[in-house]
Amino acid sequence: MKFAFPEDVIIHKIFAGRDLEDIKSILLKVSNLDIKYIERWLKEFDESFSEMSILKRFKDILKEVE
Repeated sequence: MKFAFPEDVIIHKIFAGRDLEDIKSILLKVSNLDIKYIERWLKEFDESFSEMSILKRFKDILKEVE
């Protein structure tokens, strides 16, 4: 059985713009997340979809849980 890494789940949920409470839960429960990996992919999406600012959305959520 294969599972998605929590970082990839966060990226998917941020990009989809839904289940933001799930993202907060993951951030609070998983202590060793690769935040740089998440930010790198969200930046890529931001550059591809100029009308979105998903990296900023993620950083706002990250501030809420810190």
